Amino acid sequence: MGELAALANAIIWATTGVVTKGVGPNVRPTHIVSAQVWIGLLFLLTVGLIVGEIDALIHLNVRSAAFLAGGALVNTAGSLVFWLALSRGTVSRVYPTTQSVFIMTSVFAGWLFLGDDLELEVLGGAAFIIIGVVLLNWKPSNPDSASQSTGRGSSDLTAIGLGVTTSLLWTGGFLSTVIGLEDTPPVAAATIRNLVPATLFVLVAFFFPSQRVTRVFKDNGIRLFASAILFAVSALTFVLALDQAPPSVVVVLINTSPMWAVVLATVLLRERLSKYALAGAALSVAGIFVTLALR
Repeated sequence: MGELAALANAIIWATTGVVTKGVGPNVRPTHIVSAQVWIGLLFLLTVGLIVGEIDALIHLNVRSAAFLAGGALVNTAGSLVFWLALSRGTVSRVYPTTQSVFIMTSVFAGWLFLGDDLELEVLGGAAFIIIGVVLLNWKPSNPDSASQSTGRGSSDLTAIGLGVTTSLLWTGGFLSTVIGLEDTPPVAAATIRNLVPATLFVLVAFFFPSQRVTRVFKDNGIRLFASAILFAVSALTFVLALDQAPPSVVVVLINTSPMWAVVLATVLLRERLSKYALAGAALSVAGIFVTLALR
């Protein structure tokens, strides 16, 4: 069940990206994230009320709440560094670096700090998926851009450094979430994880009026609302996966999201699938098979 939740998380997260791709040019990342965390929080509170976990949320263990909130805070910081990395370098460098390092550090940190087993099939699946992510983001070299490569070198190195920093922050948030889940029901845990960034973006909206989502919601409401619901379901499937499957398996499977994004973009947005993307998708599928079928 946990493995299926992890795969569902990857697919839902990829779908979220496809949905938000259609927003207007005046919509900034802060508008998207604000809508996701605020609407997502209301959605998770409603789910908690329906399944009877509001009481668990009120009487949450202080230690668990601290780890969940701390993990959410570190994860949010990692996401901000990730956006900074994308602004300094190319997607084809930042994405593979970030996800590859995140998979490796999370798997080994789980073994080192959480006592998670280093299963051979998980390591093999991780290797396939890492190579698949690299190929999914691979862009053939353009002779016209060769003259620009020298000046861009330092910028790319900075982006790679920021990508590694993102991975380490996400790994810290991942470990903190696993520990916080030990005594916390999944819906309550997902709600706490969403509450932290929601609070932060209230402050952003207060001090920076141009970042308020109300300025762009009128013309982009449907897509922003849909992406927020997907975001909340993604948060829920993430904690469900961690609650019912080994952390090393979860971190490998959730990082297949680039493969699902490519497939969805090809089917729904009619984007062309290059031979590199096709090979990357095939390797990601192989990684899923190795991780699940051989366990």
